[in-house]
Amino acid sequence: MRKLLLLLPALVMLCTGCTNIFLKKAWPQTMGDITNLPVSAEVEVARDAWGIPHITARSEHDLCVALGFVHAQDRLWQMESLRRLTEGRLAEIAGEKALLADYFTRMIGMPFVKREALAALAPEERDRLQAYADGVNAYLAQRGKDLPLEFTSMGFVPEPWTPLDSMSLLPYMSWQLLFAAYSEELFAVARGGTFTAAEWNDLFPVMRGASLPREPFFDSLARLKMGAINPSTLLFHLALSDKYAPSSLLKSLLALGTAGGGSNNWTVARGSSGMPLLANDPHLGIALPPVWYFCHLTVPGTLNVAGCSFAGSPVIMIGRNEHVAWGLTNVLLDASDMLVYKVDPENPTRYRLGASERVMQKEDLVIGLPKGKSITLPLYRTEKGPVITAVEKGVEAVAVLTWYGTLAPGALQDHSYRGAWSFMKATTAAEVLDAGRWYAYASQNLVAADDKGHIGWHAFGAAPARNGYTGRLPADGSAGAGWTGFLPYDSLPHRFDPVEGWLATANNPPAGWTGPPLGFTWAPPYRYERIAQAVGSMKAPGVEDFRRLQSDVHSLQADRLLPKVLALPLGSAQAREAAAILRAWDHEVTQVSAGAALYEVFIDALDRLLLGDRLGDDLALYLNVKMYGIEDEILDRPESAFWDRRATPEKETPTQAVETALASAMEFCRTRMGRNTASWSWGRLHGYRFVHPGAANRIFALLLNRGPFPAPGDNNTVNVSWSLASRGSYDATTIPSMRMIASLDDPDAFWVAGPLGQSGQPGHPHYDDLMKLYLAGEQVQVPLSAEAVRKAAKDILVLRP
Repeated sequence: MRKLLLLLPALVMLCTGCTNIFLKKAWPQTMGDITNLPVSAEVEVARDAWGIPHITARSEHDLCVALGFVHAQDRLWQMESLRRLTEGRLAEIAGEKALLADYFTRMIGMPFVKREALAALAPEERDRLQAYADGVNAYLAQRGKDLPLEFTSMGFVPEPWTPLDSMSLLPYMSWQLLFAAYSEELFAVARGGTFTAAEWNDLFPVMRGASLPREPFFDSLARLKMGAINPSTLLFHLALSDKYAPSSLLKSLLALGTAGGGSNNWTVARGSSGMPLLANDPHLGIALPPVWYFCHLTVPGTLNVAGCSFAGSPVIMIGRNEHVAWGLTNVLLDASDMLVYKVDPENPTRYRLGASERVMQKEDLVIGLPKGKSITLPLYRTEKGPVITAVEKGVEAVAVLTWYGTLAPGALQDHSYRGAWSFMKATTAAEVLDAGRWYAYASQNLVAADDKGHIGWHAFGAAPARNGYTGRLPADGSAGAGWTGFLPYDSLPHRFDPVEGWLATANNPPAGWTGPPLGFTWAPPYRYERIAQAVGSMKAPGVEDFRRLQSDVHSLQADRLLPKVLALPLGSAQAREAAAILRAWDHEVTQVSAGAALYEVFIDALDRLLLGDRLGDDLALYLNVKMYGIEDEILDRPESAFWDRRATPEKETPTQAVETALASAMEFCRTRMGRNTASWSWGRLHGYRFVHPGAANRIFALLLNRGPFPAPGDNNTVNVSWSLASRGSYDATTIPSMRMIASLDDPDAFWVAGPLGQSGQPGHPHYDDLMKLYLAGEQVQVPLSAEAVRKAAKDILVLRP
């Protein structure tokens, strides 16, 4: 064993060296010339020290070709994975472990959404997508079989790219943006019959002081006998758990939109330069390769824009040009419903609709497998969408999913690419906000600022109008519940040049909104309140002020909850010891804080204590689903039934429950971090862990994975690092997928940061070189002026006809 241990470093170095030689064959060419490309004139790709490309072309057509080529150079596997997932063709390469994913994406209509969006394109938009596809395919032709590791290890060459493939991000992110509202209704289908309406409001309090509508679901629908939920509908929840993730590949894909976290954006009309300043940090699932690809696109005299693109799409989604900057956060619009249909228990394919009876349509989904094999799985549909619960004798009702992907062809027009292209070419904040009307499938808070001193905000996305129900809980499909249309864009929440001089969104309920409810599932208020406190008190803030706020880890949740906890008459010695540590804590959720570690474990222990004996195996589902959860309001509700544990004969009080949770948290921390409380730290429990889909064993994990890196923050801090204790660890699952700051006084005043690096190819110098900056809260400047770009350029590649 001693000899093996001595040899291990040498073996690792040998393996690493051999692997790097093998990997380098697929690394992109970044210097010199490449000829015979489908461009009409030469295109320059100047990469900076971080691998961020500045692409200069003489036409928009050539620009799209070049971006497709460059995306494919660095992120081909990411592109291939997402197009297969959204087409329901992942199992063709990943095998049976991906069957549920393919079944689910086909069931909910992701391929349908892609085709509807493609059909809605104007001719010039289709031409741009074709040019982008030509660029991707030119890269494939140039590389031949010298492709990235993932392709060579799985032994296949990707099919040619098409304009349809560039629609892949749209249905996927649209679905993930609806994840929270869908999840609560899914939980209601699974467990709603075991709770009263009052208990449900304790489980999902929605928002502090919220006035909740009376839900008829608990009067009748919750008591109907329904079959088990189709396992595929739980896929996005169970994949968040290490125990249930069907495969590392699938887990890495699903990570793009995991629950929780949300996003931040804010802007001020007058920064230290006298002009507006804007910041944005979208929170998405931790992923390798990372979500965003930074780039700068220029067609002299026509277009000059930089920011965040997604490999597979020929647009910059968040960023700035010479005149405007814009950022996005999730509105948390509820555009997915569960409808309950009563069925004939003897013939459950027959369901009630009003006074009539209808028959479900049965569809056989043929899902491909490796080596040309396939498997056929049944799917039942109603006129409002697919059935997600078992259709079997004895059931009294079924649950049906309705969302954009289950609409009739032509029922909703989405022009997202027109909107994104309009952002890129806008010259005023008002033009940016007006372009939000082109988006239907994706719902976002759009915040914009311009170099004329204007700032504004507009929510966008197709908001359903419902016929007599709220959408918060499953509705009676048999009684005709459903959508009647969509709210007009101009009626959605918006503001322009507010008297306060600033705007911010953090997945909070739209202030002052008096129209139909956009949803009932909101992020906890703590991030928005912290941002509002900070930005509202800043006098002419500068870039560094915004950068510090993006890294802020003060817990307003702890400010609110801990005084109530510490005011209780705690009797046990362990609880009093825990209280002493928490009393001394400054509520800063830093990596090095012992108080932060104990607090986070305590909140988790309290949830488990209150709900464990009520939910059993479904506790993990609840922990994945909840946003503003039971712990946020229960301390103000001593009469709540959840304080009393059903497993014990006596009736517990809030004090007893809190004591038990504090003692449990102390014991957990001692077990994981030792008896010496001075050595405890949040970073020892909570880290960024980036897992490559191909890391199937320890050697590959060593070569491909990154982390863990001790992580600051929690679910409720401005600098989010959301964790799901249901995973069996406190590692981060949702993080700022990028951080961006733009000052409108200077086109070169633009900074970005993201985890890992630009390249998705293991071993490449830009695979993880941005990580140190990201961890330090620092950012990279991405200039727009030609002079600054020339100074920043390190490698120059010329693409020629």
